[in-house]
Amino acid sequence: MADKTVIFENSPTFSVPNEIADSYLRAPQDALRLILFLLRNSSKSFLETDICAATGIEKENLEAAFDYWVEKGILFRSKHKYTLSRPQLKTSDIQPYSAEEVANRINGDSAVRFLYDKTEELLARPLNTTDAYTVLSLVDWIGLPPEVAAVLLQYCADSGKKSMRQIEKTAVIWADEGIVTFERAEAFLAAEKEKNEAAKKTAKLLGISDRALGEEEKKVFVAWRTELGYADDMILAAYESMIKSIGSYKYQYIDKILRSWKAEGITDPAQTSAKKPSPAKKGKPKGYSQSPDAEKTVDKTWEIMKKAVNGEDEQA
Repeated sequence: MADKTVIFENSPTFSVPNEIADSYLRAPQDALRLILFLLRNSSKSFLETDICAATGIEKENLEAAFDYWVEKGILFRSKHKYTLSRPQLKTSDIQPYSAEEVANRINGDSAVRFLYDKTEELLARPLNTTDAYTVLSLVDWIGLPPEVAAVLLQYCADSGKKSMRQIEKTAVIWADEGIVTFERAEAFLAAEKEKNEAAKKTAKLLGISDRALGEEEKKVFVAWRTELGYADDMILAAYESMIKSIGSYKYQYIDKILRSWKAEGITDPAQTSAKKPSPAKKGKPKGYSQSPDAEKTVDKTWEIMKKAVNGEDEQA
């Protein structure tokens, strides 16, 4: 019996992320050609001339095609390396530049020059060589577009993070959390503003005006309003319950009360009247006097706070 030839045929395929097919079918032609070429040839290295020859993209248009996908958050750039997923970066991974490279980039790239000048303006001092490395790394190694890096610099300055080390660490966090487009940076800043306003409003409600809030305290204040959904009246009811129970301010105790009320479905101060606070510990709590004068002071403070919530004049 003659040998038979067995033929097996298979159609080679490669995957395309759903997001590209769902949202970017109308992307510029060069951008579509580029992303299909990269997906088809993943984990390979190419010269720019190779990519242009394979895709038909003009060399002067290739960078714009890459920039399109970086701005959309599809590709992530670390110097000349591109990936579909955000690489986990450490500040120690960022490589230094030579003095000549720094000078060439600052003098030859208007976006980098802008970032360099903005950093000097925000820090109110000339940048040294190490500082210049960090400015370049925001774009080249961490992969933030220049406009996002500019927003980051302003955010750090407004938040009191004015050391280059803090700026670099914040940039890595932004990159890891996907804050790599101008739209995402704007959304992040809007969310941060809302949190800060919630924390300040709660601090004012509780009479905290002579000190800055601790980070954990600030998070808890924000959570009462955003996570638990409670407004001034419920926060003050929890404050009253705390004073009756332990006689001194502890935000952790208010948090415990509010979370227990949330679990029980309590949404109105009237519902809390039937809830008896835990009895105060024996002895005088630290920083609190149980004298009649002190009790009057607590009662007066509570009345002022209640009137503030109801919009009443304190002197009425």
